Amino acid sequence: MYPIILDPPSPYQVNIPTIEQPTSLITAGENFIAYDETLPPEEQSYLLPDLRQLMQECVPTHNTYKSSEVQRTIASEAVKRLDERAKALIRKIRYKLNYDYMETPEAVEEWGFQVKQGTGKILLPKTRSDRLALLDTYIAKEESRPPAERLATPDLAAVTQVRDDLKANLDACRSNRSRRKVSYSARTETLKALYDTLRLAGGLIILKKFNRKLTPG
Repeated sequence: MYPIILDPPSPYQVNIPTIEQPTSLITAGENFIAYDETLPPEEQSYLLPDLRQLMQECVPTHNTYKSSEVQRTIASEAVKRLDERAKALIRKIRYKLNYDYMETPEAVEEWGFQVKQGTGKILLPKTRSDRLALLDTYIAKEESRPPAERLATPDLAAVTQVRDDLKANLDACRSNRSRRKVSYSARTETLKALYDTLRLAGGLIILKKFNRKLTPG
């Protein structure tokens, strides 16, 4: 840390938005530049070129971060909905197989289900990865059978679509999570630089224009 306090007795203080307030901090930078550019060149801030450059970096990195966060949220919500659909489909499949193979429940393991020994109860998968694995096995099994022998319900195409959409959105979640992490780091670095430069620019104004006195002016 390199604190600069020019006028300790002053009852006033300058509040600059922190990096935890990215939109406000970027707006502060835009406002500083917009006002400073109205001044004659000889009165403009020594750090104006630096601030212009930082704004060219801050805005894109902030927008990239926001975009990645939005896309991650969209994919995450889609995963939740599709996972619920997968659960419902799996329950329907179990119900149908349980009816068709009531006497030989172990046969349903060919479709990806696990059967509890002793009771013959067909178990439902407990995790999302287990549900995806079951759907993979179920789809492969059904595709290997003649169309006339496949389960009438649920529709195989519908099951395949849910499985494919669920996998695609899980991949999107992972990709956007990684993109969000990288963009967050880049945004933080540029915002820190903007914050520090604004502080120094303000300090120079107090030093050069107001004789080291902090006033409402």
